[in-house]
Amino acid sequence: MQLNDVLKLDIKILVAFVTIMEEGSVSRAADRLGVTQPALSKSLQKLRDLFKDALFTRQAYGLSPTAKATELNNQIQPILSSLSELMAPSVLDLKNLQRRFRIRVDEGDLESFIDPLLASVHKEAPDSRLSISGWGEESQFEDLMSGNADLGIMRINQTPGNIRSKLIGYMEACIVLSEAHPLFHQDDISLKELLAHKTVTHHLRNHQDSSFQNTANKLKKLGYDIEPALETDSLMVTMQAIKRGMALVASRSIGDLFSTMMCEKESFCTVKVLPIPKEVIEIDEYKGRHPIHIFWHERSHNDLAHRWLRENIIRFMRESPWMHPPE
Repeated sequence: MQLNDVLKLDIKILVAFVTIMEEGSVSRAADRLGVTQPALSKSLQKLRDLFKDALFTRQAYGLSPTAKATELNNQIQPILSSLSELMAPSVLDLKNLQRRFRIRVDEGDLESFIDPLLASVHKEAPDSRLSISGWGEESQFEDLMSGNADLGIMRINQTPGNIRSKLIGYMEACIVLSEAHPLFHQDDISLKELLAHKTVTHHLRNHQDSSFQNTANKLKKLGYDIEPALETDSLMVTMQAIKRGMALVASRSIGDLFSTMMCEKESFCTVKVLPIPKEVIEIDEYKGRHPIHIFWHERSHNDLAHRWLRENIIRFMRESPWMHPPE
């Protein structure tokens, strides 16, 4: 059979043939398929012309298949079964899922969901693996576009057309001071007071798409030098900087984490968490609560395992004490 002949085959003709085989009658097959007898007879004639065989002969009790028809039936049945499986709804079997999920997220956002996520994956998808890392200096969407990451989480305003996103909620920033900082005994501090001393930042990125960037630009126009003395993604470096009197500017989740860790560690001094200075809140378009989005590539949108992962992360983050829900 030539390629042009193959193109003449369609699923309807194959289904018609198998139904006639099963019923032994064109009229009964037509009733079963909900078509007219002339229409089904026309389909049968197409098959006869295509395979150059009568396929069925009339007998007193109905139609009798030829040897060619029996041969075709044995070949077509597996094809139709495969097509039925192809059209069957996908089923997610988490217990037997062997999948590596790659997530890009900064530590301030990671703190809000990592504990319940690890518990969920361990219990529900024990054969799955997680690869979690922070953002590099390149485009926030490059890893998603290239397939090197499955999910991204960040404070961001917009995404390219082939990247889907969902607002998880809003998170505040804060100031963390130790007893070594000159402003430790104050209940709140002004921006001028904060910038009069050295600061350290932990994952408060000012890339061009960040929701912090507009606020940073406004502060610079007002004459405030907001460049930190130290930028780091290391927990140990940050703790040492706080210990030595630097003020940490970070997300509230990281602020609470450092407060707990440093209070429990003998070699570290007492720390306190303060709100962001009111001058910053007043000019910030989000009033100190910045949007956090989860985003993924379009190709993963209908992937059941991917959906399970991202919906779990969204739920865990929204249930965390640091996340303000979307309005």
